[in-house]
Amino acid sequence: MMFWTRDTSRKRRLRRSTVPTGLFFVFAVLAGILTGPVVADDADDGPTAEDYLTEFNPNATIVPNGELIVAGRNLRCGSRPTVLDPELDDYGAAYPGFLILNPRRMSRLPSAVQLWIHAHECAHQFRGPDEVTADCFAVQRGRRRGWLSPAGIEEICAFISSAKGSSTHYAGPRRCELMRKCFVDRKIW
Repeated sequence: MMFWTRDTSRKRRLRRSTVPTGLFFVFAVLAGILTGPVVADDADDGPTAEDYLTEFNPNATIVPNGELIVAGRNLRCGSRPTVLDPELDDYGAAYPGFLILNPRRMSRLPSAVQLWIHAHECAHQFRGPDEVTADCFAVQRGRRRGWLSPAGIEEICAFISSAKGSSTHYAGPRRCELMRKCFVDRKIW
């Protein structure tokens, strides 16, 4: 699966870079934790997607809001752009004001997992740094928008099943248990 802008003439060639994007992500997570929940008004307070390219990977691509196509779907995250960085050391990340996705890693995943990752990172824009909240937001968004089924939840669970717990994430099986509950319970988050 390739990531395309709606106008494919804007597609840019992505080249390998040795920029340490992981450090940017750590800074972004810490900034979110220290400043509290991320809300729409906070998007103008920090570095921009353009700053990310300047400071961390000039070969990354900015996809303007409304032009991101993932798994055949046009995706939005409020008014925020998405940075496509094939050197990001994870599948996705969020920083107040924009999302970051690694198209190389994402292209190997089932559609439901790709869409869930985008929705999870988008959740951080509106619900803050809490990972359980972001997981639930993503699952409920997928259910409401029709791209996530019970079979899709199982694809997500297979994807994260071996994930170990950390200071910010539960281990994969616990995350799955909570996401299954969020999928059926329309009152949570």
